[in-house]
Amino acid sequence: MSVCLGIDIGSYYIKIVEGYLKKDRFSIRTGGITRNPFPNAHISLNENTQKQFAGFLKDFLKRIGVKRRETVCSITGQDLILHYFDIPNVPENEIRGIVELELLQVIPGGAEKLEFDYTILPSHRPEKKTVMLAGIPRAKCDFFVETLIMAGMRPIIMDVGAIALANCYTALGKEKGNCLIVNAGATHTDLAIIEKNGFVFVREIDFGGDLINREISHLKKISFSEAEQFKRNEQFRSEVEKIVRDVCADALQEILTSLRYFETRTDKKIEKFLLTGGSSLLPGFVKIIEEILGIQGEIWIPMANLYQHCKTDEPECIAVCFSQALGLVSRKLV
Repeated sequence: MSVCLGIDIGSYYIKIVEGYLKKDRFSIRTGGITRNPFPNAHISLNENTQKQFAGFLKDFLKRIGVKRRETVCSITGQDLILHYFDIPNVPENEIRGIVELELLQVIPGGAEKLEFDYTILPSHRPEKKTVMLAGIPRAKCDFFVETLIMAGMRPIIMDVGAIALANCYTALGKEKGNCLIVNAGATHTDLAIIEKNGFVFVREIDFGGDLINREISHLKKISFSEAEQFKRNEQFRSEVEKIVRDVCADALQEILTSLRYFETRTDKKIEKFLLTGGSSLLPGFVKIIEEILGIQGEIWIPMANLYQHCKTDEPECIAVCFSQALGLVSRKLV
């Protein structure tokens, strides 16, 4: 039985899933979700807070009963580089050299100080290959990996958060059609647009539930924490929905632009969208996205029975917060 640990460190929540594969069936051994005591730890952690954060993770792993240490983690945020480009249909052994030349064109210093990887995506043009490149500054990568090791984990794979969404959909989704996944978090939103034949387009958008909180705080002259409670109060649902509609307008246009790029690139139409993440429960969010994109959507809970295995003090968000963590685990196991 193969067992692995997936950890998704968000700006508001930390999600952990310990899963295993037995007789070609993916199952959960344990999981947990907790507030992140170091917001934006994945991009702003420094040497002064590293030991404290690692200690917190180590205690959390012990508290929820995690036994495995082989870990698949994810990277997100402003340091993440995602780049798509086409190359001639050359032999496999020539591709890396072409990728490194491309890096010199788009990144100062090229690959010298960058931890990167790439994959070749299915192309609809036989004379071309499409490369999806992901990278992060090597110093940031090493620091993050060192932090996880200090917490008692053994990182074996580092994935892109948005790609983990695609992995989750492929491994655990009941349907396999062309699909857009929108993972709305506290500070940013991950997109994964998936074609059933294997082409994947991913990106990050600067939108999250914190923007809604700031607008509520500004309009109502209340604190940020009070705005969070206001946002969750059914009594103010219609008022919050209007704020959501106003604040997310630019982000939705970016999603629409990404959708059009994908459809032009693949000559395929997206049939539906799935909304997940802690901010997916914003009042009226599904309906607002439907109106802008012109396709139907729904809240996505890839593993509805996860709560049976999960330790948390945050029951209101458990169902929609684990898509990336599940995708990280399934990347290794499925």
